[in-house]
Amino acid sequence: MKKTSLKGSYTVEMALISGVWLLVIFSSLFLIWGTQIKVWKTAQICELSVYGSGQAVINEGSAVEKTKQKAAEMQETYSISGGKKEISVAFQQNFKIPFQNLNWNMEQKWKSKVIKPVEFIEKVQKYRRFSENIK
Repeated sequence: MKKTSLKGSYTVEMALISGVWLLVIFSSLFLIWGTQIKVWKTAQICELSVYGSGQAVINEGSAVEKTKQKAAEMQETYSISGGKKEISVAFQQNFKIPFQNLNWNMEQKWKSKVIKPVEFIEKVQKYRRFSENIK
């Protein structure tokens, strides 16, 4: 009976498996990186919409323009719209993955209502008086 030699078999197996490991590692890194970009951009549009609703309380007419100026200071391109009652900020970005032309289309929209504190307090007091009169 002839004895077979297994020298170098681990090297061949690792050469075959290393491509799978590299695919898993790089796909995990791209997933983490893309998720971080989306979280960061979502936080920015949330901040911008709250800033715009605060500006709408102070200056009703120029809230959208001031929000666009703030976005220009951040050197980002966001679509900003709104009026006296609501400010909305959105972004849309393609995250390109350098493997078979894969794209991750990231889009998010955030709305912030304009709440004027004086009018809100007046409404609360009005409801309290109304509920006391019913009792």
